[in-house]
Amino acid sequence: MMKYRLNCLIVDDDPMYTIVASGILTTLISGTLRTASCGRAGLDALASDACETDVVFLDLNMPDIDGLAFMRGAHEAGFMGKVVISSGESTPVLRSAEALGRMLGICILGVLRKPLTLSGVREVLEKAEMVRSKPPAFDMSAHVGTDFELTPYYQPQYELKTKQIVGLESLIRLTARDGRVHGPAHLFSTVEGLDDLTEVSIEIAMKVLDQFHVWSLSNPELDVSINFDASVLEQPTVIAKLQKAVADLSLDPRNVCFEVTEKSLPKDLSRLVEAVTRLRMNGFKLSLDDYGMGASSFELLRLCPFSEIKLDRSIIAACPRDDVTRRFLHAVAGLARDLELVSVAEGVENEEELREVLAAGMDRVQGFLYSRPLPPSSVTSLLRNSETLRV
Repeated sequence: MMKYRLNCLIVDDDPMYTIVASGILTTLISGTLRTASCGRAGLDALASDACETDVVFLDLNMPDIDGLAFMRGAHEAGFMGKVVISSGESTPVLRSAEALGRMLGICILGVLRKPLTLSGVREVLEKAEMVRSKPPAFDMSAHVGTDFELTPYYQPQYELKTKQIVGLESLIRLTARDGRVHGPAHLFSTVEGLDDLTEVSIEIAMKVLDQFHVWSLSNPELDVSINFDASVLEQPTVIAKLQKAVADLSLDPRNVCFEVTEKSLPKDLSRLVEAVTRLRMNGFKLSLDDYGMGASSFELLRLCPFSEIKLDRSIIAACPRDDVTRRFLHAVAGLARDLELVSVAEGVENEEELREVLAAGMDRVQGFLYSRPLPPSSVTSLLRNSETLRV
């Protein structure tokens, strides 16, 4: 049996559970295994961590310092490992504890109900190994202007009724001179200020529109989606530049969708409402990205003339195991139908998630189950072959 090169810590006040969990982990890991009988002892173990704990198996209901306080203490101490919540608490409590961990910036690998099983522990350790084996972060500062270029990749969107490709979401990648491809986090983590963000966003949009022009000649019904932060769209000159680019390429604005992302409502919401309303007046489509992930999502939906709602991967992933999230998915799909909006499920990665999306009545789907983001050459081949969705 393959063993995972991970250092693990069990934090639990139940000695019988600790014995069982230790037995399972001993068969699965080749790193160190330590135990702590309470939250305080667990934090002490992290503080004296010479072996750099990779994964903590954490109970919630413990005296003195419970699992919630442990996560906050671990966060404040700069813990960079992962946590598996292992508890017999109710589903709502487990869901909230998991949410708290993520709010604190802790990587929560999953929630395992007691008693532990070999297969369940193996699954979360596999995730931990995958996260740890990711390539090192890309130092963009050493490559700016000379060693990389912005390269739009595209993820297909499928219509669930017709099972055909109906759209492409553009997702920016950085292609280094050595051929390595890096994700958008490496780009936007270095962007400073609204002016830089606006400049980069416009450059990306122009590349996408140029490429989409080629595909639209033989696929006139195809849509393309371009992501824009709300703070960029509300800038006075941005809309005019986008309109001019679409007109110069003789593109139909009805085939161009701008996805609005936001972390918080802007101070002057009127500017954003004016900008997106102008886009819709000129025939463009407008999507509210990651609906339900921010406190301001409903306010934007209420005020702005969206034509589409997109649900984030985290919501789709939680549906098979969380009844509240499943009901939310159904509610959003129903809301979209009532408002005559297109509903899109992002990040569908397996058949179980697809069944939830189908049961809710979502309109479109995209995700690794059908296709990862593709370079332009692969999209050309995909469109030429007119592949049909398998459901």
